[in-house]
Amino acid sequence: MLKGNKIYIFFLTLCFTVLVLIQVYTPKPIDWTQTYGKKDKIPFGTSAIYSMLPEIFPGQIIRTCETPIYNTLKNTSYKGYNYIIINDEFAPDSLDTRELFKFVSRGNTLFVAANAFSGKFEDSLKINIDKHFALFDFDVKDTAFTGLNYKRDTVTVNFMNPKLKEPGGYSYTKGVDGAWFKSFDTAQTTAIGNDHKNQINFIKITMGKGTIFISTLPEVFTNYHFVGSNYNYVYKALSHLPAQPILWDEFYKAGNVKNESPLRVIFNNSSLLRAYYLLILSLILFMIFGAKRKQRIIPVIEPFKNTSLQFVDTVGTLYYQTGDHKNVADKKITYFLEYIRTAFQTKTILFDDPFIERISNLSGIKQETIHQLFYYISEISARASVTQEELLKLNRLIEDFHKQNKR
Repeated sequence: MLKGNKIYIFFLTLCFTVLVLIQVYTPKPIDWTQTYGKKDKIPFGTSAIYSMLPEIFPGQIIRTCETPIYNTLKNTSYKGYNYIIINDEFAPDSLDTRELFKFVSRGNTLFVAANAFSGKFEDSLKINIDKHFALFDFDVKDTAFTGLNYKRDTVTVNFMNPKLKEPGGYSYTKGVDGAWFKSFDTAQTTAIGNDHKNQINFIKITMGKGTIFISTLPEVFTNYHFVGSNYNYVYKALSHLPAQPILWDEFYKAGNVKNESPLRVIFNNSSLLRAYYLLILSLILFMIFGAKRKQRIIPVIEPFKNTSLQFVDTVGTLYYQTGDHKNVADKKITYFLEYIRTAFQTKTILFDDPFIERISNLSGIKQETIHQLFYYISEISARASVTQEELLKLNRLIEDFHKQNKR
């Protein structure tokens, strides 16, 4: 089978090799997915800032939380901890929010960076978020297109504390939504950061013995912006947190979608996924063309029929119709004696008493019956002619022997 398929195997191997070479030497496209995961080294992952936490908080324990806030904080007595949550959206349910507020009230610090909030967390803190969306600035007109709004490529942010404020601010050119606080509870909230339009994007909320810091710019904490010239903004933002152990959230992440399929390794790798699809397509094509070349309709072969009985019946009828009873009798005797020699392993030359006794013992038939049959066979064999009645008697004696035979 392999010899006939050499051309197909060669063709599939060639295609697979070409695909592998293309994947190896083709530059991989940049993945701009906003995952905010600590293991993701793509532009909008947070592997860079996570790796720098020991430097930002020297000597402090750093623990990763991969469960909901309720599971992480319930029945615990954390005190003097920083809980850092960075994601594009933060929408904990009522149970998570309750445990989170209890955690802060005990004297811990919560730092949340997200450009959208909802649910009990947003309602309880009385915050309302707005966005520039694509960073349109409706105050600036494009000189090339009179009357049309100009799309800004940058958003500039800064701190309000003169000691932290950067001359000219920190400008971001890609992936920053520019979200800001449209409203918040001024009685318990302090503004600590704003943008180029003096819109607040970083606040501090006092709750019990602890503090909540909320930033509407999670993108500035990702790899793309942290490793650039604006890394100081991240350091200064996190400098508001006390030097104490860190709880780093990995549950509330945009990229926290787990694939439990056994093929998840293949599906998570674009090169392996293409090779997997190529393999499936090749197998389908092989089966289609192979079936056309190899498959043939299998003819139905009828088994040979045993016509011995029909032959004997035909020959017997022929002899009977011609009236040659002697010939029929001789043939029946010949066939019967052949059967005796085969079935009883004995010679049929002399029908004496030892012969009769042997046949009787082996067949289970009385010696008188055996003697009568073979005496009549000897008599018929010696005659020159046989009548119809004598032929019928011979046939009856032979049939009775077969019926009584127990061998």
